[in-house]
Amino acid sequence: MDVLSAMGVFVRVVDRKSFSMAANELGISSSSVSKQVSHLEKHVGARLLQRTTRRLSVTEVGAAYYDKCVRILFDIEEAENLVSQLQGAPRGVLRISCNMTFGQMQLSRAIPEFMEKYPDIKFDVSLDDRPQDMVSEGFDLAIRIADPQLPDSSLIAREIGAIPMFICASPQYLETHGQPDSLKDLKEHNCLIFVHASNANQWTLDEGGNLNTVQVAGDMKANNSLVVRASALAHRGVANLASFVIARFIESGELKLVFPDHQPERLSIFAVYPDRKYTSPKVSAFITFFKDWLARNLEQEQANFR
Repeated sequence: MDVLSAMGVFVRVVDRKSFSMAANELGISSSSVSKQVSHLEKHVGARLLQRTTRRLSVTEVGAAYYDKCVRILFDIEEAENLVSQLQGAPRGVLRISCNMTFGQMQLSRAIPEFMEKYPDIKFDVSLDDRPQDMVSEGFDLAIRIADPQLPDSSLIAREIGAIPMFICASPQYLETHGQPDSLKDLKEHNCLIFVHASNANQWTLDEGGNLNTVQVAGDMKANNSLVVRASALAHRGVANLASFVIARFIESGELKLVFPDHQPERLSIFAVYPDRKYTSPKVSAFITFFKDWLARNLEQEQANFR
């Protein structure tokens, strides 16, 4: 039995909480996954997973063993990355965590272009609006929007772009409820709130060179900006959304900027990665590529707002 290979299979099963999902991602059969985990349990002399027809759970021993396996596999990849760095060729699996909507609408478009340029790099992408533990979960890189508070001092945050946030509503809503003249007028409107945004219900606008902020409220809160956008398109209220989320609806006229003559608030896009003695070629290559990709593509999308 290849112990390292079995460790990798075991880690994938625990991460996905499923033999079938792990098998699908690894490109092998479920029976092969089960067999490798069983051989690993026999090798270490302990039950690592509890299996029932409905549930898969990790034993106490399995949880401790999982942490060690993650570290061992991480160290092996680091060693391979060192060789790759010395040879100057980015390669290997790039594990990325990213905000949900940004990942769906932006990162997903950039990855195929990057893979054309770097065919020796594979991707393992996780989309989640909640912060994840990069080191323990084995991520090489996280893309976060306006999240400068790093929970771990061993992490580095590098700003790679900025996204303007536009306050908008449907023309029908504004016809019915009136056009706000100033930011404070939003207190009288139904404001739709994306709860995971760093500015959530504190909306800021540059009014005559002065940055003013107002606390807003309404009958809709959601942890996904596409849900907020759907309510705005249904004439339910005013929303404060990223340019890439609403660009095509501004162009079509389905949404309208509430304060078209004011400078919008901008949120930073950060590349977050572990502070190691060196940054692996695959991480460096993707950060450089994605920063340039964002500069090109976000500029094109923002042309709709001029």
